[in-house]
Amino acid sequence: MPCPTERVGKCGEHLTASFLYSFGSDLVTMPHGSHADIVFEYKNILYKCQVKTVTKKKKYISKHNGRHYRTGWCWDIRRGGNTKERRYGTKGTHNIDLYALVCLPYKNIIFVPFLKKTRITFNDDEVKNANSKETLKYTLDLIKQDQLVS
Repeated sequence: MPCPTERVGKCGEHLTASFLYSFGSDLVTMPHGSHADIVFEYKNILYKCQVKTVTKKKKYISKHNGRHYRTGWCWDIRRGGNTKERRYGTKGTHNIDLYALVCLPYKNIIFVPFLKKTRITFNDDEVKNANSKETLKYTLDLIKQDQLVS
């Protein structure tokens, strides 16, 4: 039986796969441990997507007075803790094109292009009001423009 974090991750992957399929993409879900979680085709181009899933907001606490001064949805976009090389793309090339940031409580997905960061944070309103279709189109346009320039 998979551990609870694997179940959360699988829920996010299935939600993302369902969305991409309804968007009109052919797709394949990859086995656990692969660089990408989902490979999909859109307008005759293959994209590799890494899904990251959260279930609760992160509270930021002041080191000085112990008060909560803000909260937000934070995704750790590194690979799992048991992986030798936790960052994607450390060997010069990245093995994924985009991230699908899934917020399970809102059942919402925010798509962002590959970034050489370890963490991405959005405030509650941004996550709640994100339009998955628009963030996917915007991200795919950015990737396409980047490929034309390269």
